[in-house]
Amino acid sequence: MNIAVLGPPGCGKGTQAKLLAAHFGLKHFSLGETLRMEVGKGTELGKKTAAYLKEGKLVPEPIVLDLFRAYVSRNGDQGHILDGYPRTLVQAEALDTILSLSAVVLFEITEEGVQSRVVGRVVDAQGRSYNLDSNRPPAGVETKRRDDDRPQVVQERFRGYLAEVEPILSHYRRRGILLRVNAAGTIGSVLDQLLVGLGRAG
Repeated sequence: MNIAVLGPPGCGKGTQAKLLAAHFGLKHFSLGETLRMEVGKGTELGKKTAAYLKEGKLVPEPIVLDLFRAYVSRNGDQGHILDGYPRTLVQAEALDTILSLSAVVLFEITEEGVQSRVVGRVVDAQGRSYNLDSNRPPAGVETKRRDDDRPQVVQERFRGYLAEVEPILSHYRRRGILLRVNAAGTIGSVLDQLLVGLGRAG
């Protein structure tokens, strides 16, 4: 089973992707977390991508495609949850030649809903996300705010996402594997929607 989870920044797809990975026993791939990890380590890839992430811009396709191919070559025999990937039609078309997707989940939420969530979002040293209002970090865990969680950056990322996502949705709609989910609810209610929808898709 291979599932792609798509949605705007701050919609909760990362949290749900990890829950789905645990539920179905799948490998979790997050392009955003992988890129931020490279930045944190100061690798050559991290240096190339740091400026793009700080400004909320998409990382160039060649870097993204090379990173994803390397991930699949290391983990190709397992099922996968692709968290926020593919982000462009070019990536979606390349993905078709690498993995066969069982379903593509679209998290739907307004820009206002995203902004209200991002206000309380923090991450720990491993990149795990928490929300100071709805999903607080465990006691003793040190957290910080991400550079790309500033309101103006979130706005730019949200609008950039809308411009990029429609061709991707059309691509998967034609294949009949697109599942829409209302992402505005609680973590539990969104997960319930996912499990019901994916059960039907399967």
